[in-house]
Amino acid sequence: MATQQDRIIQSKTAEDGSVHYSSFSSPPDDSTAVCYMIPRRVIPVVFVPGIMGTNLAKKDSKQVEPVWLLDGLTTVGLWAEKGPAIRKRILNPDMTQVYGGGEIATGTAQTEDELRRRGWGEVANISYGEWLVWLENALNDTHADTDYGRKGLRESLCHIVTPGLEKLQRDEVALSYKYQFPVYAVGYNWLQSNDISAARLAARIEEITAWYREKFKYQCDKVILVTHSMGGLVARYYSEVMGKRDKVLGIVHGVMPATGAAATYKRMKAGTEEVTGMAVGPTAAAMTAVVGSAPGPLQLLPSHDYGMRWLNIRDGLAFVALPESDPYDEIYTVRGTWWGLCDDQLLNPLDTAKKTVDQDWITCVDLIRRRVRSFHVAIRCRYHANTYAFYGDDEKHPAYGNVTWVQQTPLILRGDAPPIADLLGKRGTGDPASGGQMVRTMQSGNTVYSTFVLRDADEQGDGTVPVRSGRAPGHQVRSCTGFADVKHEKAYNLHATRLFTLHATTRIVQSVKGTNLDYKA
Repeated sequence: MATQQDRIIQSKTAEDGSVHYSSFSSPPDDSTAVCYMIPRRVIPVVFVPGIMGTNLAKKDSKQVEPVWLLDGLTTVGLWAEKGPAIRKRILNPDMTQVYGGGEIATGTAQTEDELRRRGWGEVANISYGEWLVWLENALNDTHADTDYGRKGLRESLCHIVTPGLEKLQRDEVALSYKYQFPVYAVGYNWLQSNDISAARLAARIEEITAWYREKFKYQCDKVILVTHSMGGLVARYYSEVMGKRDKVLGIVHGVMPATGAAATYKRMKAGTEEVTGMAVGPTAAAMTAVVGSAPGPLQLLPSHDYGMRWLNIRDGLAFVALPESDPYDEIYTVRGTWWGLCDDQLLNPLDTAKKTVDQDWITCVDLIRRRVRSFHVAIRCRYHANTYAFYGDDEKHPAYGNVTWVQQTPLILRGDAPPIADLLGKRGTGDPASGGQMVRTMQSGNTVYSTFVLRDADEQGDGTVPVRSGRAPGHQVRSCTGFADVKHEKAYNLHATRLFTLHATTRIVQSVKGTNLDYKA
């Protein structure tokens, strides 16, 4: 039986969660035992995926039926067989919703039920599963192997150089270990406008933080956002336009098209390239049928801040560069030309008799002016004050900075070349993905055929976002850093970008000072 001398006679719970016990036995000594408890302050890290990175299901269906589920390559094969009409009917912004039943990645200490509660089933496992596991483990490594922050990955950032960031200090790392960082994923219907997606993000963040306060009585009222691609636009709208900045300690943006991506125009005209294109849309007809009525994807078009004269049309020595001042009026809503953003004849493949072409075009123009342009204006040059961003900067992964159409047929074989103004005002035939746009004009009483094809991508980037857009945040944020070897979809699978994100997240935690999450002295 234990004697009085063997019993613990004093204990003290520190505010950071650790409990210090003082004890004595015979003979007495001055030893102190430290038992680390789970921190009672929680900072959820919320991942916001990019376009097409959220699983979707039919809306208002008695039986939940996924229509866009990226658990593996099976989806690519299924969508490769679907034509424009089927795509138009299924991928309808008003008839789809977020689906949370996707595959859950393994490799964490959490149960599948817990990770599903955190939204991991909402996002594409094929794109983000491995990354979410890494982030969860890196931010919650409070075990013997890391000596509770004295060793481990975060502590190693005190000794190595992370591009774009100063080395972490030991006290910064130590502070981060006084908090829980459960990793969440919040998907959104990427077919809808990004302001609607931001509203869903707002609702989920309220649910997430309230859950810890109400269920465990933990202190939890702010989150850290980590975004991929278009998810960055959603987060910026939530934080800066909706006025939710105080809910966010900081944001890490990965490969965000800050001012848009010219690849969006290219893909509308010629389909999406490589394997991804089989699912998204390998032709202009497939892309226009879906994206022509989907504000989310259209909001990835180059904004005014992207710059002017990025659309080039060359016919021999003749050269036209657009836009001169307004991409919305000069490119996106131009009707009846082979180079305009949308071919009105492709907008609605369900209308086989083409009886609603005029109304479909009016709807498309209204969408671009009311939802696309207004969204671009709303987020223009607006970033959370505690923002870190990285982008791809590699000549091996070129992206469309400019989009250039060139005349394929040599002038010597065409005779007299028609004025380029005549060529610009015509419709074309064919699809640039399979031969180019052929334009028929009359010159000196003769019919002249001009075929325009698209040049390859011309700017360093990540295969989708060019450097000019990726680095656009510049000095408006705390760090905006370019990395080589970054591929757009798998941007977070690169060790260097993962370390950048972990480093930036740890530094963001220092912003707790002076907030309700701060520990009293």
